[in-house]
Order: sequence, then C-alpha cells, then structure tokens
Amino acid sequence: MKEEQLLNKTLNLINDDDSLVAYNYLVSNLDLLEEKSSQVYNFLYCLAAISDKKDEAIDWLREAIDTKGFWYRPEVFEDEDLDSIREKEEFKKYVKKSKDKFLEAKSKAKTVFTWKSKEKDNIIIVLHGNQQNNEISKNYWSDLKASNYQLEYIQSNEVDSYQLYRWEDQGNGIIQLINSLASIDYEKYKDKVLSGFSSGCNTILRTLSETNIVCDRVVLISPWIPYIKNDLERLINNLIKKEVEVLIVCGKKDKDCYPLCRLFENKADKLGLKIKRFYIDDLDHQYPSNFLEIISKFLND
Repeated sequence: MKEEQLLNKTLNLINDDDSLVAYNYLVSNLDLLEEKSSQVYNFLYCLAAISDKKDEAIDWLREAIDTKGFWYRPEVFEDEDLDSIREKEEFKKYVKKSKDKFLEAKSKAKTVFTWKSKEKDNIIIVLHGNQQNNEISKNYWSDLKASNYQLEYIQSNEVDSYQLYRWEDQGNGIIQLINSLASIDYEKYKDKVLSGFSSGCNTILRTLSETNIVCDRVVLISPWIPYIKNDLERLINNLIKKEVEVLIVCGKKDKDCYPLCRLFENKADKLGLKIKRFYIDDLDHQYPSNFLEIISKFLND
C-alpha cells in the first residue's frame, strides 16, 4: 500500500467514525509501509493526542524528531489537535528543536529542476503538491509510455517539513517557474506540457495568467486552485489567447478541489477554452490508478 493511500484511508475514517478508530487503523497498518515519513508521524502524534493517548503522542513526537531527525514548519504545531499535550515540557522541547531545524533548512532551500539537456522533441514538466517532492512525482510519472516526451520535474524551495516542500497560494512559485524555464531550451520544444498535482496546479495557473510564459497543454491533477476565485474570466481568456489545451483529473470525493474544478470548467465552457475532464467517482485527493492511461490518451489526441 502506498503511503498516500494509507493516509487518505485514515482521513476517511476520521470523517466517518472518530479519531480513535482512525488512529488504531493507522497504527495497525504501519507495517505495510517500507518506512514512516515525517507526514505519517504527523498523523500519528496528532491522532494520538486527540484520542486521549497523550503519552503515545509524545512518544511518536520523540521518535519523529529525536530518533528520525525529522522537522516541521512551525504552523504544524499550532494544530488544535495537539492542545492536549501543548503544555507538556517534552512537547515544548521538541517544538523548539523542530523549529531550529526548519529555520536552518529554510535558509538553505533552493529550487530543484531536473533538466540537464534537451533530449526529446517534446517536454512535460511536473510540479509536485504540498508535502511532496520530486521523488514522489517521479513515482507516478516515470512509467509514462510517451517515447517522444522528455519528463522533467521542479521541486519548490518553499519548505514544508523534512525533505518535503510546498507551493504557497501566494508564494514565490511564479518566480521559481519562470526562472526554471528561463534556464533551459524551453522554446525549442514542439509540444510543451506543464503538469501539476494539487497546489502545483495553482502555481501553473498563476504563472500562465500573470506572465508571458506559454505552453501548449496543461494537466491539472487533483488541482488545488484557489487562484481562480480572484479573476477567473481573465485567467480563462489568457489561456484561450495562448491557445492552451487543459486536462482536469479530479476525484468527486475530493471535497476541497472538486468544487473548484467545476467552477473552472463551467467558466471555461462558457468562454470557449479547450478543456477535457475526468471526474472519478471513488477518488479523493490523490492520483487515480489509471492516471498514466489518461495522460497517454491526452497526449495522443
């Protein structure tokens, strides 16, 4: 089982039952993971704290920060789920230790773009989502059967937690994307595809709307796109002007992203933007199992 699937199932149990059921489910299935990431530990100590298992919450926090050497952005510890252990001295110690590591990592963080040289006629550039990185993107994209496309990845310099990154809604993602594309032979590619998962989609749409960056196609996977709440008509018109073809892939159980997708597509249809959509009934906030088939078909149409 992929970590993403386990955590999404845990989230569903929180919504359907209670925190203790979700906590017990997660703990009992940890052996299905090759290793526990910082995000898994975050689930563990938060769920333990709200399930009246305060000692276990501290134990998970100790293991994450002391044993594993993980750290988190300070906002993580503002979560009200942690109120039951907030006054414990051990909690305060680990929060400080985490913050110190976060500030050090933040001062050193750089955008990571995998491009080295032009290898194919066409290119797909993938932006990860929040609490992800390039390696996670590669896990989903690397088996794509598209021999004439060069796959490259951009990792944000906006740190989230240990080895994980994010694209803030109003962050510097636009600058990162502009600088990345300016560093390569971008204009020499025939078919230029920008693809994002979750918050990566927001960065792509912001960039296409507010700058002169162009591409031929955009792939929006489980797109978190709060940017469209500002001036959706201007965004759509810019995409039409740049002759961008858009693909949306989203689950109907994705409570935060699905409504934004429908808002985007409704305006796109009215204004005449070329758009394709795949809404998947039983999918929440993740890549669908047939993701590569969907992308291959989109590229070949």
